[in-house]
Amino acid sequence: MYYVVLVGPAGSGKSHLVDALGDWMEFNEVGAARLNLDPAAEWLPYEPDVDVRDYVDARSVMQKYKLGPNGALVAAVDMIVEFIDKIREDVEATGANYVLVDTPGQMELFAFRDSGPYIVRELVGSHKAVTVFVMDAVFASRPTSLASVLFLALSTRFRLGLPQLNVVSKADLLQPEIMEEIEERLNNPDELYSSIVASGLDPLMAEAAVKALEALAPSDAYATTPIRFVSAISGFGLDDLYAALQQVLAGGEDFYTEEPSPRR
Repeated sequence: MYYVVLVGPAGSGKSHLVDALGDWMEFNEVGAARLNLDPAAEWLPYEPDVDVRDYVDARSVMQKYKLGPNGALVAAVDMIVEFIDKIREDVEATGANYVLVDTPGQMELFAFRDSGPYIVRELVGSHKAVTVFVMDAVFASRPTSLASVLFLALSTRFRLGLPQLNVVSKADLLQPEIMEEIEERLNNPDELYSSIVASGLDPLMAEAAVKALEALAPSDAYATTPIRFVSAISGFGLDDLYAALQQVLAGGEDFYTEEPSPRR
Protein backbone atom coordinates (compact mmCIF):
# COMPACT_ATOMS: atom_id res chain seq x y z
CA MET A 1 0.00 0.00 0.00
CA TYR A 2 1.35 3.40 -1.05
CA TYR A 3 0.12 6.79 0.15
CA VAL A 4 -0.17 9.82 -2.14
CA VAL A 5 -0.86 12.94 -0.04
CA LEU A 6 -2.24 15.83 -2.10
CA VAL A 7 -1.61 19.26 -0.59
CA GLY A 8 -2.11 22.75 -1.98
CA PRO A 9 -3.86 26.09 -1.54
CA ALA A 10 -7.65 26.31 -1.47
CA GLY A 11 -9.07 26.09 -4.97
CA SER A 12 -5.96 24.56 -6.49
CA GLY A 13 -7.86 21.48 -7.66
CA LYS A 14 -6.79 18.81 -5.15
CA SER A 15 -10.17 17.09 -4.87
CA HIS A 16 -10.75 16.96 -8.62
CA LEU A 17 -7.23 15.59 -9.10
CA VAL A 18 -7.89 12.90 -6.47
CA ASP A 19 -11.01 11.94 -8.40
CA ALA A 20 -9.36 11.94 -11.84
CA LEU A 21 -6.14 10.18 -10.76
CA GLY A 22 -8.16 7.54 -8.92
CA ASP A 23 -10.27 6.92 -12.02
CA TRP A 24 -7.12 6.75 -14.17
CA MET A 25 -5.52 4.20 -11.85
CA GLU A 26 -8.63 2.03 -11.72
CA PHE A 27 -8.98 2.15 -15.53
CA ASN A 28 -5.40 0.89 -15.71
CA GLU A 29 -6.16 -1.88 -13.21
CA VAL A 30 -4.37 -0.36 -10.24
CA GLY A 31 -6.42 -0.35 -7.04
CA ALA A 32 -6.99 3.12 -5.59
CA ALA A 33 -8.79 4.28 -2.45
CA ARG A 34 -9.82 7.89 -1.94
CA LEU A 35 -9.44 9.24 1.59
CA ASN A 36 -11.06 12.57 2.39
CA LEU A 37 -9.07 14.15 5.23
CA ASP A 38 -10.89 17.50 5.09
CA PRO A 39 -13.38 17.76 7.98
CA ALA A 40 -14.83 20.96 6.49
CA ALA A 41 -15.56 19.67 2.99
CA GLU A 42 -19.07 20.73 1.93
CA TRP A 43 -18.98 18.80 -1.36
CA LEU A 44 -16.58 16.41 -3.07
CA PRO A 45 -16.42 15.35 -6.74
CA TYR A 46 -15.93 11.74 -5.68
CA GLU A 47 -17.39 9.26 -3.19
CA PRO A 48 -14.74 8.76 -0.49
CA ASP A 49 -13.76 5.21 0.37
CA VAL A 50 -12.81 6.57 3.79
CA ASP A 51 -14.15 9.88 5.08
CA VAL A 52 -12.80 11.79 8.08
CA ARG A 53 -16.22 13.44 8.43
CA ASP A 54 -17.53 10.14 9.77
CA TYR A 55 -15.45 10.94 12.86
CA VAL A 56 -14.96 14.72 12.87
CA ASP A 57 -17.15 17.28 11.12
CA ALA A 58 -16.04 20.93 11.20
CA ARG A 59 -19.59 22.28 10.97
CA SER A 60 -20.64 20.29 14.03
CA VAL A 61 -17.51 21.47 15.85
CA MET A 62 -18.36 25.07 14.93
CA GLN A 63 -21.87 24.76 16.33
CA LYS A 64 -20.91 22.82 19.45
CA TYR A 65 -18.05 25.09 20.52
CA LYS A 66 -19.41 28.34 19.01
CA LEU A 67 -16.37 28.88 16.79
CA GLY A 68 -15.88 30.69 13.51
CA PRO A 69 -15.07 28.73 10.31
CA ASN A 70 -11.28 28.95 10.71
CA GLY A 71 -11.36 28.21 14.42
CA ALA A 72 -13.63 25.23 13.83
CA LEU A 73 -11.30 23.86 11.16
CA VAL A 74 -8.27 24.24 13.45
CA ALA A 75 -10.11 22.44 16.24
CA ALA A 76 -11.42 19.75 13.88
CA VAL A 77 -7.97 19.00 12.47
CA ASP A 78 -6.61 18.71 16.00
CA MET A 79 -9.47 16.32 16.84
CA ILE A 80 -8.53 14.03 13.95
CA VAL A 81 -5.54 12.95 16.02
CA GLU A 82 -7.92 11.16 18.40
CA PHE A 83 -9.33 9.06 15.55
CA ILE A 84 -6.25 8.47 13.41
CA ASP A 85 -5.96 4.81 14.44
CA LYS A 86 -9.54 4.13 13.35
CA ILE A 87 -9.05 6.02 10.11
CA ARG A 88 -5.90 4.03 9.36
CA GLU A 89 -7.79 0.79 10.04
CA ASP A 90 -10.54 1.89 7.64
CA VAL A 91 -7.95 2.68 4.97
CA GLU A 92 -6.11 -0.62 5.36
CA ALA A 93 -9.42 -2.49 5.19
CA THR A 94 -9.87 -1.25 1.61
CA GLY A 95 -6.88 -3.32 0.50
CA ALA A 96 -6.06 -0.72 -2.15
CA ASN A 97 -2.66 -0.45 -3.80
CA TYR A 98 -2.73 3.34 -3.64
CA VAL A 99 -4.36 5.64 -1.10
CA LEU A 100 -5.06 9.10 -2.47
CA VAL A 101 -5.29 11.48 0.49
CA ASP A 102 -7.30 14.67 -0.05
CA THR A 103 -6.15 17.17 2.59
CA PRO A 104 -7.97 20.29 3.91
CA GLY A 105 -8.37 23.21 1.52
CA GLN A 106 -6.92 25.64 4.05
CA MET A 107 -3.54 23.95 3.82
CA GLU A 108 -1.82 26.37 6.17
CA LEU A 109 -4.09 25.09 8.96
CA PHE A 110 -2.99 21.54 8.15
CA ALA A 111 0.59 21.53 6.90
CA PHE A 112 1.89 24.31 9.14
CA ARG A 113 0.42 23.13 12.45
CA ASP A 114 1.93 20.26 14.43
CA SER A 115 -1.22 18.15 14.14
CA GLY A 116 -1.06 17.96 10.32
CA PRO A 117 2.38 16.38 9.94
CA TYR A 118 1.62 14.14 12.94
CA ILE A 119 -1.58 12.89 11.28
CA VAL A 120 0.30 12.13 8.06
CA ARG A 121 3.05 10.24 9.91
CA GLU A 122 0.59 8.18 11.93
CA LEU A 123 -1.58 7.48 8.90
CA VAL A 124 1.28 6.36 6.67
CA GLY A 125 3.10 4.34 9.33
CA SER A 126 5.65 2.03 7.74
CA HIS A 127 4.23 2.40 4.22
CA LYS A 128 5.90 4.43 1.50
CA ALA A 129 4.40 7.84 0.81
CA VAL A 130 4.84 10.89 -1.39
CA THR A 131 3.41 14.39 -1.28
CA VAL A 132 1.90 15.92 -4.42
CA PHE A 133 1.83 19.70 -4.11
CA VAL A 134 -0.88 21.17 -6.34
CA MET A 135 -0.82 24.73 -7.65
CA ASP A 136 -3.43 26.49 -9.77
CA ALA A 137 -2.47 27.02 -13.43
CA VAL A 138 -3.84 30.56 -13.69
CA PHE A 139 -2.10 31.53 -10.45
CA ALA A 140 1.20 30.05 -11.67
CA SER A 141 1.01 31.99 -14.94
CA ARG A 142 2.00 35.24 -13.19
CA PRO A 143 5.73 35.43 -12.31
CA THR A 144 5.30 36.89 -8.82
CA SER A 145 2.50 34.44 -8.01
CA LEU A 146 4.64 31.58 -9.28
CA ALA A 147 7.44 32.75 -6.98
CA SER A 148 5.16 32.80 -3.95
CA VAL A 149 3.77 29.34 -4.63
CA LEU A 150 7.31 27.98 -5.01
CA PHE A 151 8.03 29.20 -1.48
CA LEU A 152 4.83 27.55 -0.29
CA ALA A 153 5.72 24.28 -2.01
CA LEU A 154 9.17 24.29 -0.41
CA SER A 155 7.69 25.03 3.01
CA THR A 156 5.31 22.10 2.61
CA ARG A 157 8.18 19.81 1.78
CA PHE A 158 9.98 20.90 4.94
CA ARG A 159 6.88 20.44 7.08
CA LEU A 160 5.70 17.03 5.88
CA GLY A 161 9.16 15.60 5.35
CA LEU A 162 8.16 13.36 2.44
CA PRO A 163 9.43 13.07 -1.13
CA GLN A 164 7.43 15.64 -3.07
CA LEU A 165 6.19 16.02 -6.62
CA ASN A 166 4.88 19.40 -7.71
CA VAL A 167 2.13 19.84 -10.28
CA VAL A 168 0.36 22.71 -12.01
CA SER A 169 -3.31 21.71 -12.12
CA LYS A 170 -6.05 22.89 -14.52
CA ALA A 171 -3.63 22.79 -17.44
CA ASP A 172 -6.66 22.73 -19.76
CA LEU A 173 -7.18 26.42 -18.87
CA LEU A 174 -3.79 27.43 -20.24
CA GLN A 175 -3.13 28.56 -23.78
CA PRO A 176 -0.15 26.67 -25.28
CA GLU A 177 2.01 29.80 -25.29
CA ILE A 178 1.29 30.45 -21.58
CA MET A 179 2.21 26.86 -20.70
CA GLU A 180 5.44 27.31 -22.64
CA GLU A 181 6.21 30.49 -20.68
CA ILE A 182 5.68 28.71 -17.37
CA GLU A 183 7.79 25.76 -18.49
CA GLU A 184 10.57 28.10 -19.58
CA ARG A 185 10.57 29.82 -16.19
CA LEU A 186 10.64 26.50 -14.40
CA ASN A 187 13.40 25.01 -16.52
CA ASN A 188 15.54 28.13 -16.90
CA PRO A 189 16.46 29.84 -13.61
CA ASP A 190 17.65 32.93 -15.49
CA GLU A 191 14.25 33.28 -17.15
CA LEU A 192 12.47 32.88 -13.82
CA TYR A 193 14.71 35.53 -12.28
CA SER A 194 14.25 37.96 -15.16
CA SER A 195 10.47 37.58 -15.29
CA ILE A 196 10.13 38.18 -11.54
CA VAL A 197 12.37 41.28 -11.62
CA ALA A 198 10.46 42.60 -14.66
CA SER A 199 7.28 42.29 -12.60
CA GLY A 200 8.70 44.75 -10.10
CA LEU A 201 9.77 42.39 -7.33
CA ASP A 202 12.97 42.98 -5.38
CA PRO A 203 15.92 41.20 -7.09
CA LEU A 204 16.79 39.58 -3.76
CA MET A 205 13.34 37.99 -3.67
CA ALA A 206 13.74 36.89 -7.27
CA GLU A 207 17.02 35.21 -6.34
CA ALA A 208 15.30 33.52 -3.39
CA ALA A 209 12.60 32.18 -5.74
CA VAL A 210 15.30 30.69 -7.97
CA LYS A 211 16.86 29.00 -4.94
CA ALA A 212 13.44 27.61 -3.95
CA LEU A 213 12.98 26.20 -7.45
CA GLU A 214 16.39 24.56 -7.33
CA ALA A 215 15.60 23.04 -3.93
CA LEU A 216 12.37 21.58 -5.33
CA ALA A 217 14.27 19.73 -8.05
CA PRO A 218 16.20 16.92 -6.31
CA SER A 219 18.82 14.97 -8.18
CA ASP A 220 16.79 11.74 -8.15
CA ALA A 221 15.95 10.20 -11.49
CA TYR A 222 12.24 10.92 -11.11
CA ALA A 223 12.84 14.68 -11.01
CA THR A 224 13.43 15.18 -14.72
CA THR A 225 11.40 18.35 -14.34
CA PRO A 226 10.68 20.28 -11.14
CA ILE A 227 6.97 20.73 -11.88
CA ARG A 228 4.50 18.81 -14.03
CA PHE A 229 1.29 19.92 -15.71
CA VAL A 230 -1.97 18.00 -15.23
CA SER A 231 -5.66 18.42 -15.95
CA ALA A 232 -8.38 16.58 -14.05
CA ILE A 233 -10.84 17.57 -16.78
CA SER A 234 -9.01 16.40 -19.90
CA GLY A 235 -6.75 13.81 -18.25
CA PHE A 236 -3.68 15.58 -19.59
CA GLY A 237 -0.51 14.63 -17.73
CA LEU A 238 -2.05 11.94 -15.50
CA ASP A 239 0.10 9.23 -17.10
CA ASP A 240 3.21 11.35 -16.52
CA LEU A 241 2.20 11.97 -12.91
CA TYR A 242 1.63 8.25 -12.35
CA ALA A 243 5.02 7.45 -13.87
CA ALA A 244 6.65 9.96 -11.52
CA LEU A 245 4.82 8.45 -8.54
CA GLN A 246 6.07 5.03 -9.60
CA GLN A 247 9.65 6.26 -9.74
CA VAL A 248 9.41 7.64 -6.20
CA LEU A 249 7.46 4.82 -4.60
CA ALA A 250 8.36 1.69 -6.53
CA GLY A 251 11.49 2.46 -8.51
CA GLY A 252 9.50 2.63 -11.73
CA GLU A 253 7.75 -0.74 -11.40
CA ASP A 254 3.96 -0.76 -11.66
CA PHE A 255 2.31 -1.82 -8.42
CA TYR A 256 0.23 -4.47 -10.11
CA THR A 257 3.42 -6.22 -11.24
CA GLU A 258 4.36 -6.59 -7.57
CA GLU A 259 1.09 -7.93 -6.22
CA PRO A 260 -2.52 -8.30 -7.41
CA SER A 261 -4.95 -5.47 -6.83
CA PRO A 262 -8.14 -6.52 -5.02
CA ARG A 263 -9.92 -3.41 -6.34
CA ARG A 264 -9.74 -4.18 -10.04
